[in-house]
Amino acid sequence: MKFKKLIAIAVVVTLAFSVTACGGKAPVQEEPPQDQARIFMDSLGREVEIPAEINTVSPTGPLSQAVLYTACPDKLVGLAVDFTDEAKRILDEKYWNMPIFGQFYGKNANLNLEAIIAENPDVIVDIGQVKKTSMEDLNGLQEQLNMPVVFIDAATMDTLPEMYLKLGELLGNEEEMRVLSDYCEDVLDKADAVRASLSEDELVTVYHASGDVGLHTNARGSFHGEILDKAGAINVADVDIATTGTSSEVSMEQLILWNPQIIVTDRPDLYEMITTDKTWGTLDAVKNGRVYKIPSAPYNLLGNPPAVNRILGTLWIGSLAYPKQYGIDMTAELQKFYKLFYHIELDQEKAAEVMSIQGVQ
Repeated sequence: MKFKKLIAIAVVVTLAFSVTACGGKAPVQEEPPQDQARIFMDSLGREVEIPAEINTVSPTGPLSQAVLYTACPDKLVGLAVDFTDEAKRILDEKYWNMPIFGQFYGKNANLNLEAIIAENPDVIVDIGQVKKTSMEDLNGLQEQLNMPVVFIDAATMDTLPEMYLKLGELLGNEEEMRVLSDYCEDVLDKADAVRASLSEDELVTVYHASGDVGLHTNARGSFHGEILDKAGAINVADVDIATTGTSSEVSMEQLILWNPQIIVTDRPDLYEMITTDKTWGTLDAVKNGRVYKIPSAPYNLLGNPPAVNRILGTLWIGSLAYPKQYGIDMTAELQKFYKLFYHIELDQEKAAEVMSIQGVQ
């Protein structure tokens, strides 16, 4: 057998030499075609076949949109929801009039399959918490669209560094995603260190006011209320976690008993009401001028959606509650975050406008 192989090799070499000696060119070996697909294992353990190179992506909802905008804005073929007017003041105009697909999950579920099919993205990306039906839901969506659908876990703030590493694997921009992952990890480590350094009597109480009259809030221990815990603050809303929607309802009597040291709200009308109403004026936070409007462009720093915006929000609420321990120039940190995650260069004036708060410099 070895002898026959040697003869075959000798014949090939002789023929090649003969062709070259006669003035011809040796045959050029064609490179094998590159693989047109690869297998990506998502956070559910699903093996999904995706293109070898991802050039276009679509979100399944506001949370995945917020994350994908930080990871690959120019690969987005559409949005779950349009950007707010406030966000458009700082975002490039090319993101203003993109197709709107709606969202796959939630009480406002309205995903427009036809619109997604028309844009034909390489992959649809769902990011968030694992649900009991996630496997079945995403397999069904993938079958309906005849397009790859992947899930990436972002169940808690502590999963955000790994989320970016997973996105780097999916999108092929591992180095860029490592930078974002490291930033998230550094902030989370800092927050953990500050919280560990505080004694119980140093902890600051906070109330997050939402709803029409400020009496809806994110309960302590809830997914949407996690950021206050992470920053080391005490969320005064120790109530049942809402089973529908995202917020729990409280009474003014409860709020007066809790008497928070800091109140934050994302609505200008609520900020105006809280700081001028006589009943709210009995609270220490109002008396001491510690009511703050949450920066919300392009995304609310405390959530809505609860994506990576909460990383900067952790530094913001942490600096309000514990300025000495956090020791951050918040305006400079906002400029750094917006450049890394939102691909926006903010000058000092624009950064101060985005912050639009008192008490943090």
